Amino acid sequence: MIFSQVEDILDIYENLFFYQFYSTTKSAWEAMATEMKQAQKSIYWEVFMLKDDKAGNEFIDILIDKAKQGLEIKIILDAMGSFSLSSLSEGRMKSVGIEILWFNRLRPTADFKDWFRRLWKRNHRKILIIDEKVGFIGGVNVNVESQGWDDLHLKLQGRVVRSLLYGFAKSYLKSGGNRRNMKHILHPKLTELDKTLDNIEFFSNSPHHNIKHSKLQNFYLQALDTAKESFTLLTPYYVPDKKFLQMIARANRKGVKVNIILPARTDHKIMNYIARTFFDLSTRAGANIFFLNKMNHGKAFSVDDKMGMVGSSNLNSRSLFIDEEAGVSFSENKMVEDLNNILHDWQGKACPLDLSKHKKKRSWGRRFNDWWLEKFKDYV
Repeated sequence: MIFSQVEDILDIYENLFFYQFYSTTKSAWEAMATEMKQAQKSIYWEVFMLKDDKAGNEFIDILIDKAKQGLEIKIILDAMGSFSLSSLSEGRMKSVGIEILWFNRLRPTADFKDWFRRLWKRNHRKILIIDEKVGFIGGVNVNVESQGWDDLHLKLQGRVVRSLLYGFAKSYLKSGGNRRNMKHILHPKLTELDKTLDNIEFFSNSPHHNIKHSKLQNFYLQALDTAKESFTLLTPYYVPDKKFLQMIARANRKGVKVNIILPARTDHKIMNYIARTFFDLSTRAGANIFFLNKMNHGKAFSVDDKMGMVGSSNLNSRSLFIDEEAGVSFSENKMVEDLNNILHDWQGKACPLDLSKHKKKRSWGRRFNDWWLEKFKDYV
């Protein structure tokens, strides 16, 4: 039985590689909904935030309809990010056979010390896989508040989706799923296929609590270190650590232009205040900071014209050291060019930081707030 399933999946990888970037939440939702409606076999979805508001209910209705058609549907939700999903909507989905797993759902009977430690660890990934052959990955959640935002999401089709499948299967097990349901995905023969994908690589971040080193942090630092001409970073929440600032300064000494694109105001006011405490340090290290008037939830970077990354991770302590994150890096020329075009378009619409104005606004009260917020930065 399992070998017939393996053969079915192997047939998927005869498809030609295909990709598409989406630079708004709305366009990504439309593409995701279209693929869901066309699904014939299965829908696997791992998402940080799914609300049963007007935006979320459209997806929930599609999932219920497809489940009634007999499709296999499995959803992994973060217990805090999707906290507001009602028991009514959860019950509607479960009643038609949709399997819903909650990542790190806290129980009141748990030991308090363990409860407090687990409270901070969240699954921040956004991965959707249709029929085991079409995948989405990036920064898009599903809630009405984000429908007008800019964001970055990437659609992939072909054998590259194998890595997304494998990552989903691992998260499924970590969230309490039955291993037997993932046997056909975790089969050793299939994992060997990933080694042939030289110009695209998926990564997942699953750090242990209180860890001092982060693979994801090293990934950012190495990318910045390899830049020869330019490094462009897009992130909504900017809380760099000492190592990242040092690497900016090193890149600047080599003549690398480091551009950081941020929304002028995010959806979390505290993140606006915390980010401000790093503007002076970042510019002194050699970075150019640009502010977008519109909320942008995208997480990406590009290195020269040679490498790009899109994912769910912000440049802050939570993403680097605590949360479950996922993304994809690529060196395929056309993909890097397309990503750079998107980033350059946003940078062209952004306003550069005027550091003189920023410093003038720093009253004694503001300086005290900056000092206090700097102490809080490791928790956001």
